[in-house]
Parts: sequence; C-alpha cells; structure tokens
Amino acid sequence: MIFGITGNYKKENIKGVLNDFIAFLKEDKIDFIIEKKLYSLSKIPLSKKNVDMKAGILKKSDIIISLGGDGTFLNTANLVGDRGIPILGVNLGNLGFLSEVGPEEINNFIFDILNDKFKVRDLCLIGARNPKKKTAYGLNEVVIDKCNSIRMIETEVYYNDEKVVRFVADGIIVSTPTGSTGYSLSAGGAIITPSSKVFIITPICPHTLNLRPIIVPDDGKIYIRTRSEGKIRQTFDGYNADYFDSPADFHLFKAEHTIKVVKKLKRTYFQTLNKKLLWGVDKRKYQNSK
Repeated sequence: MIFGITGNYKKENIKGVLNDFIAFLKEDKIDFIIEKKLYSLSKIPLSKKNVDMKAGILKKSDIIISLGGDGTFLNTANLVGDRGIPILGVNLGNLGFLSEVGPEEINNFIFDILNDKFKVRDLCLIGARNPKKKTAYGLNEVVIDKCNSIRMIETEVYYNDEKVVRFVADGIIVSTPTGSTGYSLSAGGAIITPSSKVFIITPICPHTLNLRPIIVPDDGKIYIRTRSEGKIRQTFDGYNADYFDSPADFHLFKAEHTIKVVKKLKRTYFQTLNKKLLWGVDKRKYQNSK
C-alpha cells in the first residue's frame, strides 16, 4: 500500500508533525509519496520516488493523508474528485470535524490500515450547473448569495419542477448531510447523519418569520432562480467562488461519484458529534456540580 501525503504547509504545527510522521514511515518501511511543498518542510532526506507533485500523488496513492483542518480536507476532496481514492484526515486545526485522527493517533492507525482494520465511508457530493453551463461539485454545500451589496436578493426555489418557495434573504445554502454540521448548521439547519439520502435547503437570514430550512430527497432536481438585479456569488465549500449577473438560474443535483473517507472501525457519527461539537452537553450540569 502506498500513502500519498498532502496538506496545509502553512499550519503552525505541521513541521513537527510531518517530520515525526515521515520518520515513522521510513523506520517501518512503509511506502509513501509526499507533496513537494510539504517536502520543503522536511528535515529528513528522501529519495526522488518519495517526492512528487499532486498529480503524481493522485496517480500512485492507495490512500491520501490530508494534514490540516476541515478546509484542508475539503481542498483535498476537491483535488481527488471522481478518482475514488480514500482520504484520511489528520486534524491540525481547531475543530477537524472531517478528520478522523489527531497527530497523536496517526501512527497506530496506519498499522490498523495495513492490517485491514478500518472502514471506508462514501460521502455524497452536490453538483451545480451555473448560468454559464459550467458544472462544479461540493462535499459540504453550494451557497448562492448576494455579492458586494447590503441589499438582500429575491430567490425562487423549485424541486422537481414544482415551486417550493419564493423569499427575500441574504442568500441560500443547499447542503449535503456532510455539510449539515457546517455553514447550514450556523444558519439554523438540522444535523443530518451521513448515510441519509437528502439535501438541506437553508435560507440565509430570510426577511420573514414564516420560513424555515427544508429537507428534500437527494434523487430529485433543485432549481434556484435569483430574480433581483445585481451581482450574485456562487461558492462551493468555501472555495471556487464565481460571480454572475442576476437574474440567474442554477440547477443542483446529486453527483454520480462520491468521496471516500477512511474511518476507524468502532468510531460512530454520534461519538464524533459529542466529541467535536459538544452535542448534547448541558452546561447546567457542570455549574451545579461546583
């Protein structure tokens, strides 16, 4: 098995983590390829076969290790695209909801992987075709919102050719189950388990008391039309922003490919919610115990 190593070389603690990890891989004679920008941080000499650009990592790796936070993981997923290479996230950030292990766990988990003691989960992607007929994909969400203006935008939403709602707001989020703990959650959306076959449509700051997020099956087509004049923005996972003149039309759908994520055998989604988001923690319990 060959591990491809990529990540955010700007992370404050990545140099120490990277060098410890490379030393471990070399000592145990585990095959790996490292991205050139990360190699520049390494104190350990490597042969040419161990150093490659991202394109080489995508061609040769059996599993890609993403060193960083959630943003780094999303960027890695975008690079992997439809190649079907499983990704293991190593959290060097604050939350690391998408990362499976921390730096202190990575060495032992590599042995688990080599002994086939791991699982791979498929995460769905949402695709969107913009007014210029260009299609892109997001693991977390697609956001369509106002751009460079304090004015809200008027938006219409259709599902399978049926009008759902028309409203005025700062924008709209269409999230996958993976993204339900991201921007959608901040905007009042529900938490959805990863295996759920749904999308969450969440308005951003709607100017009404009568509008709430709605959950729809992911096998249908979502059509969004902005009606207000002016500039609007479409963004995938916080990256790859494109700008358009409104009125504009967007067609959203479930992608045919998935992103494969390496997970521990015995770790569950609800354990991750409790650990990373402190889900269900009652502060009153701790206050009363003092």
